[in-house]
Amino acid sequence: WMIVKANGQALTQKIESHLCQIQPEIDDDDLVLRFPQMTTIRVPLTNEKQRHINGVLCHSKVCGDLVQGYDCGDMVAEWLSEALHVDGLRLVRQSDDIQRVSKNTDQSISLTNQAQFLLINTKSVGWLIDRVTDWPMPLNTTADDRLNDVVDRFRGNLIIEASDPLDEQSWETIHIDGLTFKNDGPCVRC
Repeated sequence: WMIVKANGQALTQKIESHLCQIQPEIDDDDLVLRFPQMTTIRVPLTNEKQRHINGVLCHSKVCGDLVQGYDCGDMVAEWLSEALHVDGLRLVRQSDDIQRVSKNTDQSISLTNQAQFLLINTKSVGWLIDRVTDWPMPLNTTADDRLNDVVDRFRGNLIIEASDPLDEQSWETIHIDGLTFKNDGPCVRC
């Protein structure tokens, strides 16, 4: 999934910080989107064949790579434009037929910058907080609130607490609940 501007350029949190307030959820056969003070919207997750017949193919770029996907329709486009106060936004779903791979590996990365998952070690974030003395935080902020705020800024998918700060930099694989993830190295965005 990706939100694009009228010119086809991907909208990112670097450009529009309020993107982080959109709360997506998959519920049965729908993508459900929530945003503060807005009515929830549901986007049907129709099968790929239906999208091929009815969908409009869109072209955009992610990190310099040309990507293709299907426009999810006017209703969600209007909802996004109203929520973010940006005219001409469109929601695009990646085509199942077209795979984009990482420049560093042969892994499929869909519409992400570098990898499908970003793991954040709270011990490493705490280490960073201790070294940056001027985090802009409201007065009377607790240490836990500060840690949670900074962790949220990194927008990780997997939040863990390792034994020591920066432990994750030496891991080749990560095992979580029976799943194995390969460590592709530090995030270039972070």
